Amino acid sequence: MSGLSENVQARLKALAETFASDLPTRMKEIADEAGAQLDASDALVRLSFRNAVHKLAGSAATFGYHSITVVAKRLEHILEETTECGRPITDEVARSIRMLVSELSEVVRRAHSESFGDVEELAEVPEEGAPAPDGTRSVVLMISSDELRESLQSQLEFYGFRIRIVSRLDDAEDLLCQHCRAAVVMDVERVAKDPLLVEQIHRIQEDVSRSVHVLYVSDADDFDTRLLAVRSGGSAFFAMPADVHRVIDTIDSLTSGGGGQPFHVLIIDDDNEQVSYHALILQRAGMITSVVADPHHLFAVLIEAKPDLILMDMYMPGATGPELATMIRQQEAFVGVPIVFLSVETDQDKQFRALSQGGDGFLTKPIKPEHLVTSVSNRIDRNRSMRFYMERDSLTGLLNHTHLMQRLYTEVQRAARVSRSLCFAMIDIDHFKNVNDTYGHLTGDRVIKNLSRLLNDRLRKTDVIGRYGGEEFGVVMFDVTVDVAVAVLDKVRIAFEQTTHVAGERSFSVTFSCGVAGYPDFDGPGPISEAADRALYQVKRTGRNRVGSDTSR
Repeated sequence: MSGLSENVQARLKALAETFASDLPTRMKEIADEAGAQLDASDALVRLSFRNAVHKLAGSAATFGYHSITVVAKRLEHILEETTECGRPITDEVARSIRMLVSELSEVVRRAHSESFGDVEELAEVPEEGAPAPDGTRSVVLMISSDELRESLQSQLEFYGFRIRIVSRLDDAEDLLCQHCRAAVVMDVERVAKDPLLVEQIHRIQEDVSRSVHVLYVSDADDFDTRLLAVRSGGSAFFAMPADVHRVIDTIDSLTSGGGGQPFHVLIIDDDNEQVSYHALILQRAGMITSVVADPHHLFAVLIEAKPDLILMDMYMPGATGPELATMIRQQEAFVGVPIVFLSVETDQDKQFRALSQGGDGFLTKPIKPEHLVTSVSNRIDRNRSMRFYMERDSLTGLLNHTHLMQRLYTEVQRAARVSRSLCFAMIDIDHFKNVNDTYGHLTGDRVIKNLSRLLNDRLRKTDVIGRYGGEEFGVVMFDVTVDVAVAVLDKVRIAFEQTTHVAGERSFSVTFSCGVAGYPDFDGPGPISEAADRALYQVKRTGRNRVGSDTSR
């Protein structure tokens, strides 16, 4: 168990011991419900009994009591058939139920004296990597193109990256060891000529304490070259002449450690022990977890948590997992959130029916902790990547206009529900047409890109930033008053005014104007955005290069 901290190990042991100590009580409740079911024709009584048996089967699987799970699943199967058909219980079925309840009671009695199960497996659960001591991200450049190397060096250094230019990877291993978040930009031809270099790259990448990504560049852009890059540990490939801004964006994304936003998983399950167990596993891997035990609270938690993935049991009191998945998919805001069922259910027909009702995957208990973490993180990672290209502006990587306004709508709803303030800011680069006319559209794009990076750098990770259109940007700031938003954005304005932009041999500076409005001064996303637009117009009409606000209805 050396891979686990003593605190985590103690919490897991406590969960397993709690389950073991509660086994006799759970079994008595099941036996009592069995008697009630056999004496009643009420479908709700049957459903409650089936759910109790299902929970026991799932918890037993989680904590390593295989014998309990096997008998409980046999009993659950009979109960499902009687519940689904709705017919009275025959004498033969009643005898089978009594026999299985008796057998389950005996298995539970024997298991109660045994030690708990497979907590030892958790030693393999990956733990979120620690950041470099000084927060610096490193980039090693091993590329033959002088133009690309010089452009990458100057711009990456501007954004705070530590750069080292080498001809041999040996000369950079000390730097890669010092910083757990690093990237190497390399000509793919180097690995084509030196198989030992490939082994060295794999050895560096296998060190779990570090996250080293290799980005390959090449004059060739064919299948074999790209396959070589993948086999040589490549995270990205760029055909020459490479777009410097795309390379920088990729380096930034790969070394950002998730951009400061850990994966957020919503667990929907009414079994407290299993919820605690799975939540602890995911939290140990650096994820945030929220929990819904009562399905009636589902949508309030969904709106508040905005999860990256929903992990859901198949059977709960009041609603089944597939029913909840269907309800979630009927809400436009949650259509793209992956739903994964985590259940002891092994019937493939039922699994596929669940998937047809809105699920994206099915995991069967018991599941190894490292498999749970990998499955969840891979799905979230892929979904975030797809959402990025669907929701983001291609130049800046910020939210596009449609999704910016969707986020404003949901954040205003959240602010009203929890009685908090919210601000929306509209930013417009001053005299941007003159920049394009004087220095060209490519330089204009770099100015837009520089402002987007500045906004990302200076604002909170929780603030929502989007490209409203052209040279206009929008920012949603939750739990912030108008006065505070104005002060924060004015500091960004000053920093942008002091930024030097380069076009060939010439350099210049640019300013922006900003208008701010918010909730509760204005009620609803429409009135708020209109008020911010009015404030922006007033700033531009009275001299530009200022942050103004509109707080009057």
